[in-house]
Amino acid sequence: MKLSLAYEMQRPVLDDHAVIEETIEQCVLADRMGFDYVWFVEHHFLTGFSMSPCPEVIFGALSKLTKRIRLGFGVVILPYHHPVRVAERVAMVDQLSKGRVDFGTGRSAPYEQMGMGIDPRDTRDMWEESLAMVPKIWEKGLFSWEGKFWRVPPREVLPKPYQQPHPLIWVAAMQPSTLPTGGREGHWCHGPRGQCPFGAGAARQGLS
Repeated sequence: MKLSLAYEMQRPVLDDHAVIEETIEQCVLADRMGFDYVWFVEHHFLTGFSMSPCPEVIFGALSKLTKRIRLGFGVVILPYHHPVRVAERVAMVDQLSKGRVDFGTGRSAPYEQMGMGIDPRDTRDMWEESLAMVPKIWEKGLFSWEGKFWRVPPREVLPKPYQQPHPLIWVAAMQPSTLPTGGREGHWCHGPRGQCPFGAGAARQGLS
């Protein structure tokens, strides 16, 4: 059994600084107490529900304040970010933490998507394209891409992840239609029924 903590950073009656400081203190204690994972969401505009818009910043601090607990992006909302920036940020945290990152991905909900100026009807295709790009960006050598939403001329993208070939990738699966994408790519499922490998894909990674 593995024990995890998941943070929305829900303390609307406190000031922002107190929320951040108490959250970091709790995560450091969890590391000392032997918890296996700490997960942080990415949410925007949900005042009173979540104050966690940039988990990579929290993880930058936790990477140096903790020793063994794994740091889980739960999840990065891929349609909000250029895939190169996602790959860079996750790889940087993986380097800072010496390979303790798990990389969860998702696409959020219409209220947040529209606040970012994104058409909700585009988000599945954006998520799938970005999810295909990020592991390739982490490979050695030049990266290039010609897609529907993103185009990248040949470029070297650094840093690469500390973990080889890259951090474990999860997909948030709130809808059954998400499962085939994760299964094809060998990612893990992070959904309302908990966490599970996508069968043969997980076995290929030696995880099942």
